[in-house]
Amino acid sequence: MDDKTLRQIKGYLEELDESKGYPADFNVLVSEINKLINIPIRTNIDGKISAEPYTLSYLLSRPSRNELGYDFESIDPYVDGLTQPENLETYINSLTQFLEDASIEKETTASTGDTYKIQVIGNFDAVISIQNSITDWNTESTKEQSFTVDSPKVPGIYTAPTRTTDPETGQTRFSSYEYYSGPNMAINESNQYIDPETGGLKKDSEGNVLRPVFRAGAASAMFEGLSQEAIFELQKELIDLGLDPSQYAFNPGVIDFSATSGEIDFVARLMTQANDANAMFPTLNLIDKDSDTLVGMLRPFLDYKKTTDINTNAFIESLSDEFAGEIVPPTEAEIKSIVDKEFASRGLYATANDYGKYATIFSNLKKDAATRQAEIEKNKPSLGDVIGLSKTFAQGATEGGMYTYPGFGITTPTAEETRKQLGKPLLQPIDPVFELGKIIDNVESGRIDASQEIVGRQAAATEFKRNFMVFEENF
Repeated sequence: MDDKTLRQIKGYLEELDESKGYPADFNVLVSEINKLINIPIRTNIDGKISAEPYTLSYLLSRPSRNELGYDFESIDPYVDGLTQPENLETYINSLTQFLEDASIEKETTASTGDTYKIQVIGNFDAVISIQNSITDWNTESTKEQSFTVDSPKVPGIYTAPTRTTDPETGQTRFSSYEYYSGPNMAINESNQYIDPETGGLKKDSEGNVLRPVFRAGAASAMFEGLSQEAIFELQKELIDLGLDPSQYAFNPGVIDFSATSGEIDFVARLMTQANDANAMFPTLNLIDKDSDTLVGMLRPFLDYKKTTDINTNAFIESLSDEFAGEIVPPTEAEIKSIVDKEFASRGLYATANDYGKYATIFSNLKKDAATRQAEIEKNKPSLGDVIGLSKTFAQGATEGGMYTYPGFGITTPTAEETRKQLGKPLLQPIDPVFELGKIIDNVESGRIDASQEIVGRQAAATEFKRNFMVFEENF
């Protein structure tokens, strides 16, 4: 096999585009491709070496010893895969295995009865180029017609993705019945991930077809045989990854294998994400296929998710902090009402200048109150926070356990200890009206004192007048 073979195949595909005479099915296309693939066979007869090319189609006809000049049995195990393959992947795998097997020098019997040494030679890398050329061509649109994965030039080149219909939305979705896989990742019945643009199989940098790793049911199997201490540590880690223990009947160190929305469902989602993410980013090695345990296999993805969650949460938190103080500015009527009330309680009458001055101050106070309220909400410890800080008896926590039974138990921190360890202090809310009053007391102290003096004088005058009137009556 050489570059000439590849050029011949590309030329044949171009001719099909020009004539529009596309084969009715994949096996017809394969039959024509086999006629274009040249297989050079080198013979060694008592040290005399020569090479002769033969078409793959001819070799697949299994010529007799008299026709070929010697027995050629290396192709026998691969005849079905090269003439009636299920799809292009099966064909390419059969072709690759045949070439690798036939490239090993073997002794064979010649038509003369002598012993020959034979082996296939050539550029085997061309096999991948052939596969890529056929894959790209099959969905590549021409000037006159558009082609897609769902409407290719030749059907059957790849196993179509497995599609189901969502019972709630009616939308088409992909799925695997054997492995965890999300609804938006194209996967075929052979559990191979598919490139939705070309219809070809997704592969890693080494040319290996990408398949999901975690089978359906692995989520529950991950907890089987674990001690209660080990289960509790996993529960804590899952909570740290987003599992909300308040949404189901959380039980420390115990897994309810029949429950929904608990640990098993959450792990199933993680395994689904790990399978699909590993297919999307194969160079990240998000699954440790060599690990002896399911937890170990999932570990790289868990660590990856923790890192991305931290970065994402930090970004979201920064946005929340930035917009936490956003409020609808108080109206002129609201400002006037509050300022009038605060001034009146101090014996003052507000002016237009006062309304303008305290409008900005009160607006800022309301922003501070909104920001503080957001901080208060953010600082509220969750059930997950408390569980995350809890310890098992095996870790030396033997006093004050809230949840105990023979052989296992945990202790939880107090609310004060939880806040201290989490750095979430208990904050007081801000009352903008009360704070405004304090500012008015400070800024308007002179006017308040003068007002109180006037009020005092008025009171003294009133008292004098009352006493004088009493004197007149008695006189």
